[in-house]
Amino acid sequence: MHTTNLEQNLELTRLCQDILASNDRIYFVSTINKNGKSTESKFRNDRIIKNLTPQEIEMLYMQRTLQSSLTKEFDDVLGPLDFITIQRETLLEFVFPFSNGIVLVMADLDVVSRYLAKTISFLIRDFECRIKDSLYA
Repeated sequence: MHTTNLEQNLELTRLCQDILASNDRIYFVSTINKNGKSTESKFRNDRIIKNLTPQEIEMLYMQRTLQSSLTKEFDDVLGPLDFITIQRETLLEFVFPFSNGIVLVMADLDVVSRYLAKTISFLIRDFECRIKDSLYA
């Protein structure tokens, strides 16, 4: 039996919920497809996103998608991209590539960024395994 769109959407929802639940300092999680469009989002605190217009949010998603894609150009020489961290005055952004596009995570500045990134990477790998297993079930 192959994964249906509904099953995959439920898995994306679960991935976002799992990431959000992994640390109470995470404000926001979104999966973004390879075209820069959000496929799922979960909020603990929308204080950051609510200050952006829909066009600015769309631009942010597209920019992070493009940034991840351009960084992958160096995978053969420098090794595969694990994640990108962006530190702002008010928050940390993490960008994780995965099979469907990217996962964008926004968190408080006081998180231990390396630990959080490894935790999220593990959750994404678990998601990838569930999707792969359901393709061959």
